[in-house]
Amino acid sequence: MRNTRGALGALTVAALVGGTLAGAPTASAAPHVAAQAPVTVDDVDLTWAVNKEAGSGAFAPGTWNLVSAGRIGTPGEGGQSLSTADQGATWGNGEAAGWRATAGDVVVEDLAADGSYAPTSFAGTRTDSTGRQITAVSGNSENRLVFGAGSGTVDPDAGTASISWDGDATVLFYSGMTYFHVADPALEVAEDGTAELTATVDGYATSMDDPDRWDALDPERVTVATLTGVQVDSDGFTVTPDYREVVYDAPSGATAQNRTAATWGAFPQDFVDFAQLTGAGPYWYSTGGSADARKPAEPLTVAYDASAPATEPTVEVSDTTLLPSGAQDVTVTGEGFDPAAATATRPPLAGKPGGVYVALGSYDEVWRPSAGAPSTARRNVQSATKWAVLAEDMTTIGGDARGAIELTPEGTFSTTLRVDKADVDALGAGAVGIYTYPGGGAAAPSYEKATPLTFAKAAPTVRLAAPRTTYGSAATVTATVTGESSPTGDVVLTRDGTAVGTAALTDGSATFTLPRDLTAGSYALVASYAGDANTEAGERSGTLRVAKAATSTTTKVTKAPTRTRAGAARVVVATDSGRALGGRSSVVLRRSNGSTVRSWTPGVAKPSTIALPKLAAGTYRLVTSYAGDANHAAARNTTVRFTVR
Repeated sequence: MRNTRGALGALTVAALVGGTLAGAPTASAAPHVAAQAPVTVDDVDLTWAVNKEAGSGAFAPGTWNLVSAGRIGTPGEGGQSLSTADQGATWGNGEAAGWRATAGDVVVEDLAADGSYAPTSFAGTRTDSTGRQITAVSGNSENRLVFGAGSGTVDPDAGTASISWDGDATVLFYSGMTYFHVADPALEVAEDGTAELTATVDGYATSMDDPDRWDALDPERVTVATLTGVQVDSDGFTVTPDYREVVYDAPSGATAQNRTAATWGAFPQDFVDFAQLTGAGPYWYSTGGSADARKPAEPLTVAYDASAPATEPTVEVSDTTLLPSGAQDVTVTGEGFDPAAATATRPPLAGKPGGVYVALGSYDEVWRPSAGAPSTARRNVQSATKWAVLAEDMTTIGGDARGAIELTPEGTFSTTLRVDKADVDALGAGAVGIYTYPGGGAAAPSYEKATPLTFAKAAPTVRLAAPRTTYGSAATVTATVTGESSPTGDVVLTRDGTAVGTAALTDGSATFTLPRDLTAGSYALVASYAGDANTEAGERSGTLRVAKAATSTTTKVTKAPTRTRAGAARVVVATDSGRALGGRSSVVLRRSNGSTVRSWTPGVAKPSTIALPKLAAGTYRLVTSYAGDANHAAARNTTVRFTVR
């Protein structure tokens, strides 16, 4: 995920400032303030064991249910489970999986025998706190997920909260035969004590009926938990999410909800609907099975500190990882810049609050005015330089035309800067970032904040669609590439390692038509995207399946035989493949009692005429069959009856 939080520095108006801005350390996140509504909080922990089923043994031999920090890599095919030989680093088919207990601000913790929690090991996902291995009928890993470094606002007086987290986790059942990712949870608490925890989920469609199926699912935002009776305090809260007696309307074909057991209930409808697509829907609502007791939600804890007073100005930038080509707008907001803390010593604001410079620039390692750095240590992009001052002073410094923005009496500002890497490169070597420091020559070290900027190509999402086709029919394969900046360029398609062709993306898609002469079977496809100025290269594998072409047989008695005269029949074996058939057909003449009179094996390249012998009076039948060949399926037998009088 892209980093969307960080501190941004103030821009400077060169004509009035007489210098350029320079780089500094990253500004801290929003500080703790006294518990007076609303309160900005950071370093918020979301701790949740989800439910006992997510840490129990599974019924497939050698498998269990577990969670991982970060996003598990795909095995590329269904029916795979994590390898225990390398602690979940790979799948059973050798593809990279990457199970881990810690990824960024997300940690999978395990309960120890002394009651403490610490990051788990892979083995810890399969054993309880006593070290005993869990089974499908007993024990639990006692693992829990922790999303850390959350931020937002809480209002203990009103009982409301709005908090979000950056990070990913993976929930796996049957050691990964089915799994889904959970990303960037967000919590909203209303005044009546109700709350919703939402997250972005994605994964792969599979099922017990078709374990080989492995189709990527598009990400969607769902409600993973609803809460009631939430009491927002200055240090957080613990609540058990709603489950018991929550009604779930199962889709057609899915197991219906059981509403008679003591623990009947469900997780939220849209979350369970998504889980149904992954083949794991019944883990999240009561179905009447023996595992129903493990499905209710476990208590969820949100912990923060809303009691410490604000002591430092803070800056936040909407995006700190930007694309390397083209101009992009970022929003810079600041809080805690008390106007009285920085008095200008230079005209035109000498003796008055000097405000704060906000600038995009390339700065020396030592850049802070408080450290004695000269103005030449701060090289700014002049078109992306602002000066935040009190409203009554904006005209004094030249207004909008000279970069004036408002600094409120409460010490806040907000502005939009246009960032283009080409502009920054023109400044020369230095630490690229958005910086703030006091304006008008004022001395206020707390105003000196820096937010580094990174320029990097975005990772693409490559998808490959190869509909099933039949022998003799054209196969159309479509590759789609999506990304942060509407990827352009070429896609190369290979079949079994041999290049099929190159096609340019049009509206994000490239289409390839494979030849009609592909024999029946499976073909490994790879779509390779070359990348562009803002997008990394990427690829996606898939399988093209070519089925055998259908065939049919037709038999017609063209001359009925008698006791004194031979007859004839015409046999045709046909296919819509447009290709020559191989092998031979089989024609058997039988009496009414089933006994064989005579048989023939005519060729199938063209219609065949067979001579029927003179026959005694009675009822007869001609049975024609075709067993098929490497590219043609067997035909359904045809029977023609006739009577000799």
